[in-house]
Amino acid sequence: MPIEITPITAKPPREELERRMARVRKAMAAQALDCYICANTENVYYLTNFAYIPFERPFFLVIPAAGRPVMVAPKLEVSHAADRVLVDVAYHTYDEFPAPPGRTFVDALKKLVPADRAVGIESSLSLALKEAMPGKLRVLDLVDDLRMVKSAYEIGRIAYAASVAESGLKTALDLARPGVQQLTIYTEGTRAMLGRVLLEIPNPNLLVTKAICAVWPKALSAQPHSTPGLFDAFTSGGPNVVIVTIQADGYSAEVERTFFMETVPDAARKPWAAMMEARALAFARIRPGVRAAEVDEVVLALIRKHGYGENILHRTGHGFGITGHEPPWVALGSDTVLEPNMVVSVEPGIYLRGLGGFRHSDTVLVTEDGCVPLTAWSDRLEDLILPGNA
Repeated sequence: MPIEITPITAKPPREELERRMARVRKAMAAQALDCYICANTENVYYLTNFAYIPFERPFFLVIPAAGRPVMVAPKLEVSHAADRVLVDVAYHTYDEFPAPPGRTFVDALKKLVPADRAVGIESSLSLALKEAMPGKLRVLDLVDDLRMVKSAYEIGRIAYAASVAESGLKTALDLARPGVQQLTIYTEGTRAMLGRVLLEIPNPNLLVTKAICAVWPKALSAQPHSTPGLFDAFTSGGPNVVIVTIQADGYSAEVERTFFMETVPDAARKPWAAMMEARALAFARIRPGVRAAEVDEVVLALIRKHGYGENILHRTGHGFGITGHEPPWVALGSDTVLEPNMVVSVEPGIYLRGLGGFRHSDTVLVTEDGCVPLTAWSDRLEDLILPGNA
């Protein structure tokens, strides 16, 4: 059963962001770092509430072991940053790119960070930026690791995003009928979701707000990363897979359902049942102390046992937070041990070319003794056979 969590639409309170910064500094101390430099836009947003598109003008959040963090930014963006940043930071600017020698972002960083300091940087930095970083460098994804376990505030924000995703799913399933075009689903589904966000969240940041609501019809549902045509019309049967994702002012969720129109082909019943069994096994195995890789291993083994080993295309799940795809990965190669307040998807899938794809997805919270879905839409076959137009 879904857990009752109060959705949150408010911006993060200053105390929330200060706790995050304190956790980063604790992790820095454990690694004996004098400084940590964030350039990943998601991590800067996580720590400050500031979202931006850097283009050729990089931003850096320089976090010393003690004292005020410093935002290194182009002059163009400082007023924008000051309006959005919700923690105490100093600003250090550089000239418009490409800047003359002495006034570049590299010069700004070197003034802030002496060459003999132990400096942590992110693995996502480009090679060019890594070469520009001052100090004695160590690649450590401290912020990425801390983001995996969510605070009560973050869970409330993700719960809100989950409720918005369900609005998109309801719209899609209400409209999906033989003869209806994809454009109708996409337009009305995204309108339903973004309309809620714009009305319910005070001053939402559109740089971290985006929605997708679309149906992969039976001809494409076995290709989950294909792109449906906007003017393609749906036909009877299935399987069809509706995919709904939302980033609602900085926090994300998804919900997906496999459904049929008017009738269920006989050939679809066995893979449907196998998918549902794999899904139930994933829910049963996700709990604190379990390796994420172990969950994926047993789920994929079950799918293979049913004879669909050649029809597996992806892992059992992935994490949610600021983005819709982030650690922890519920995948064979993951080294993560699940903890309470992690949020992941449960979406084992079976894909048969010529027949279609079979996948539900839910946004799922790891609890103290198991897990619960934050998206609560029915996954039963009888509830996912849609009527015709008559």
